[in-house]
Amino acid sequence: MTLAERTKPLLKPRVHRHVVRTLAQRILGGEYAPGAALPPEPELCESFKVSRSAVREAVKVLDSKGMVTTRPRTGTLVRAREEWNLLDPDILAWSMELHPSAELVLSLIEARQVIEPAAARLAALRATARDIAPLEEAFARMGRYKAAQDFEAFNQADIAFHTALLRASGNIVFQQLSNTIGAALAYSFRLTISRAREPGASLPNHGEVIERIRLRDSEGAHASMARLLNIAIVDLGIGRAVP
Repeated sequence: MTLAERTKPLLKPRVHRHVVRTLAQRILGGEYAPGAALPPEPELCESFKVSRSAVREAVKVLDSKGMVTTRPRTGTLVRAREEWNLLDPDILAWSMELHPSAELVLSLIEARQVIEPAAARLAALRATARDIAPLEEAFARMGRYKAAQDFEAFNQADIAFHTALLRASGNIVFQQLSNTIGAALAYSFRLTISRAREPGASLPNHGEVIERIRLRDSEGAHASMARLLNIAIVDLGIGRAVP
């Protein structure tokens, strides 16, 4: 088998991802507006230098994420924005590569204000020492990275903290949301870096959440998590804190 033959199968997934990502970002960026048709297949094939099957596979992926729909004799149309699965980790990742949307970040935080305090309350009632350990480990890493002024690593540890909290809740729906919340946090941090006063300022509040959970103080854990998320909104200056 030649080198070219061994390499060829490895290129297809990469090409497929490139086509999907590029089309998605053109939609997210407004180049293809809701209601508009994507260019015809032959034009896309020529543009990307790929086969019709590669274009069709990419369109199927975008269809599964609610971004487009294909109709006979009409072609592939961009769906209304409210039909897009904006919480899909891939869509959030593609969005992150564009200019962060303050509207989307605020909406994500507002959703987290409902979900995460409830998760903290459940964690205080249900979490075992084994469940709490990942929270403690993430908190310790946050402290080290804040001291080192490494805020990219701090943000990664912060994501680990919040996803561990959802898993510690013992609620299978919240646990399934952990990857989405992680992607949402990564997206939010794009805006945080440019707007927040000090990315590590919320560290004591994270510690307070853990302490309330350790003490089995369910209402205290709920209140501590609510305060933590309020800090994010106030620091970003994009909305109002929840009383």
